[in-house]
Amino acid sequence: MNEREYFQYPGVLVRIRVRYLKDRGHFLWFVVQLEIYWNDDWTPISRYDTSHGFVHRDDLQPNGEQIKTLPMVFPNYEDAFNFAIRDFRLNYESYSERYKQWTR
Repeated sequence: MNEREYFQYPGVLVRIRVRYLKDRGHFLWFVVQLEIYWNDDWTPISRYDTSHGFVHRDDLQPNGEQIKTLPMVFPNYEDAFNFAIRDFRLNYESYSERYKQWTR
């Protein structure tokens, strides 16, 4: 089995935390989390994961509440994983701005 965690930095003060477990090339689970550097700390603002046995996205609000998008249908976890990374790389600015608006 292959468990891995790494970061991607698509913008200034923005990172994507990637964590997954694979067995023989197939994803068993994954977390792809968008984080911004906010108030002197890295703050998660959205994530895709498989923690409930299916793919879903949680948008995290500053007050601790979560907006859940579930379930999301993909042919397999690999397609979902790639979608999550692509979504955050392309849309991190709008997700970041939305989070900052929620703090006002």
